[in-house]
Amino acid sequence: MIEWNFIDNLLPTFDTPVFLSKSPQEDYNNCRVGRLILDDNKENLGWFVGNDIHVISLSSMPYWAHVLDNDSTILMYSDDKSFSSTIKQSLTRLANFEHRIIQIAKAMISSGAGMYPLDYLISGILNRSLSLLYGFHTLVESNNYLAAAHLIRPHLDNFLRLYASYLVDSPHEFGMEIWKGSAIHKLKDRHGQFMKDFYLKSKASEEYPWMKNVYEETSGFIHFSNKHISNATRLSDDKGSLNTFVGKTDYDVSDNSKLEGILCMIEITNCILLQVYGWIETKRIEKHLKKI
Repeated sequence: MIEWNFIDNLLPTFDTPVFLSKSPQEDYNNCRVGRLILDDNKENLGWFVGNDIHVISLSSMPYWAHVLDNDSTILMYSDDKSFSSTIKQSLTRLANFEHRIIQIAKAMISSGAGMYPLDYLISGILNRSLSLLYGFHTLVESNNYLAAAHLIRPHLDNFLRLYASYLVDSPHEFGMEIWKGSAIHKLKDRHGQFMKDFYLKSKASEEYPWMKNVYEETSGFIHFSNKHISNATRLSDDKGSLNTFVGKTDYDVSDNSKLEGILCMIEITNCILLQVYGWIETKRIEKHLKKI
């Protein structure tokens, strides 16, 4: 369900991408994607929604909803039933990204003067993101968090590859190189640095400090590590002996671990959408500048 805000009650911040609508609706199909801005005289507010610096009045589309998942509330419960409800709600938040991503992709394709190599790279990233989100959601619901956790790292990889396109002098040449099969770690950024995973992680962590820890923790799920041993073996509380388990579903995986993984997927997706929206605005502005 979309949480719509009315302009008379609340306005978004200027740096926040939003969906816009004439009235509250159940989907994003008839919405526009834009951002709150001031006019040239810096007096009147409006929605920046299209090419050629196209701005519309607030009243023409008085309802808005966040493109990003901005629910920063994390509820922790000691009660198992309440905690399970929190996990279910968080999975619903994750599932809601599907329609947001599709609408952002449509806005990207329709913006500017056509399609660029970077558009095709981003399309591949968004497509992979949807697949990973769906797979993660399905595995968590199937009590297979050990397999789901593996997908956090590739999803972070989605963002790091997208982020790399902003570190080079020519994003379009970069997109073409990747399309032709070049490995990103063999390409250099505008400072002459090879864009290896460690370097991309370090650069992205300057803007998003939490990414460093997520990268390192989730890498432990990609290769066999102590994480896989600890998920199969536990110390018995009463007898002091070790219990080991072999099976295809979760064994004593804490709800806290599941919730942490879900929130990581949400935040990574937010970062991807924010980066893509930045490209949408660039396309819209570039088309205007070419006419000047």
